[in-house]
Amino acid sequence: MSNAAQCVKTLIEGLIKDRQHYIALNSLLQRQRNHIIARAAAELDEVNRQIMVIYQELTQHSQQRYRLLETLGIPVSSQGVQRLITRLPDTHRSAVATLWQDLQKQATSCHTANEYNGRLMNMQESILTNIINAGEPENWLYQQV
Repeated sequence: MSNAAQCVKTLIEGLIKDRQHYIALNSLLQRQRNHIIARAAAELDEVNRQIMVIYQELTQHSQQRYRLLETLGIPVSSQGVQRLITRLPDTHRSAVATLWQDLQKQATSCHTANEYNGRLMNMQESILTNIINAGEPENWLYQQV
């Protein structure tokens, strides 16, 4: 197997792993949301730890994908990956294109869930701040906006 073929094989294996990671991350983000709503701090800490492990894996795979695309002389971007897919043999092109599309869909879904959870936590923090300051109206009646 040539060096280029090995790079492509490694890149595709990384895409498969990343897709699996994003599916798991989506599930963890749902659990995180449930724990935020329930204010279950211990459970939330554990889910956050698991999320961080996946983030680290995704970061490592992203760095590896960057290096592999550079080695292949392909632009390091979504368009570069799509260009690589068009160069694959017919027998693999469709499956890898589907994999890439689903990976992007999973990543977008995780991004949306993560933003939602962040807004949820900010709302809880705001409510708690208002409750804590309720006994001192001067601290919350004239807050800067």
